[in-house]
Amino acid sequence: MLHTHTHFWIFKLNRPEVYNALDAHLIYQIREVAEKAQADDKVRALIITGEGNAFCSGADLKSGISEPDLGKVLRATYNPMVMALRNLPIPVIGAINGPAAGAGCSLALACDYLVAKDSAYFSELFIQIGLVPDAGSMSFLVQSLGYHKAFELASTGRKVSASEAKELGIVSEVISDENWENRLLEIGKEWSEKPSLALGLIKKGLQKAHLQTLEETLNSEAEAQSQAGFSKDFVEGVQAFLEKRKPFFNC
Repeated sequence: MLHTHTHFWIFKLNRPEVYNALDAHLIYQIREVAEKAQADDKVRALIITGEGNAFCSGADLKSGISEPDLGKVLRATYNPMVMALRNLPIPVIGAINGPAAGAGCSLALACDYLVAKDSAYFSELFIQIGLVPDAGSMSFLVQSLGYHKAFELASTGRKVSASEAKELGIVSEVISDENWENRLLEIGKEWSEKPSLALGLIKKGLQKAHLQTLEETLNSEAEAQSQAGFSKDFVEGVQAFLEKRKPFFNC
């Protein structure tokens, strides 16, 4: 369920009767929204949240497993969805309004910036049904938390509250239920007013920095700065600084 605003979109996972569990159609919708946002220059931020009381409860196991080779399922559906979000050159904000479990936790961690209701929680519950974290969770957990904390969460599947997730550095802001809807609109507006080119370059650079040597990162930074330095946003940013006013980017 897509809600479009002037320069940002809010996409709601809309299967509340099954706690927004992921089936093939919903996975396709998420990927499609990411691809449409990438094709629309007016969209500067994408917020993903859930309808009802859950963000996403993971794979829809109740609908049955038609393909016994789960690796094939991942390669055909989940992996392209995750890559579509990670390759999107605008910030993807995960607005975690309730439980984010299993692949739903992976979907949350695939986002660039996370906010959560104070009643939300995260759980890598794959281990509880004899599976391993997938849809990027192993990478996201290690990058965010380091090996030992990642191993704890992946091997226990325990619930991590919104407040603990904030302490761990996964969540940036915990929001009360009564302020949730208004705050999401504020967050969308705040991110859409930032310089889009610079944000896209930051996102791309951070995603590959942990795979690079220092020299490679220095070269990547120089290449990105060349692009940013020739942008209208840089001109506007400097001018606004000199004039002691708020900059107006993306004009």
